[in-house]
Amino acid sequence: MAALIIGGDRIDSIRNELFAQGVTVISHWDGRKHGEKNNTIPKNTHRIVVLTNYVNHSLVGKIKKEAKSLSIPIEFTKNSRRYMSYVA
Repeated sequence: MAALIIGGDRIDSIRNELFAQGVTVISHWDGRKHGEKNNTIPKNTHRIVVLTNYVNHSLVGKIKKEAKSLSIPIEFTKNSRRYMSYVA
């Protein structure tokens, strides 16, 4: 299973939590660069985690739309893994 984390600088705790939940491949976009709006969700992504404190709002809108069309669940969380819960 693969996940995409959008936002944040220090994501080690969230990365470790995802590994503990069975995710084997993790991609990360820092979510602040305007050019990241042109990125596409990697094809093998099964889950997206958006760190709401650290992300460009136009990127979030684009990701929500693209994830919905691909039927990929999105989690919106603050900057800590304690807020994470799997969205099926």
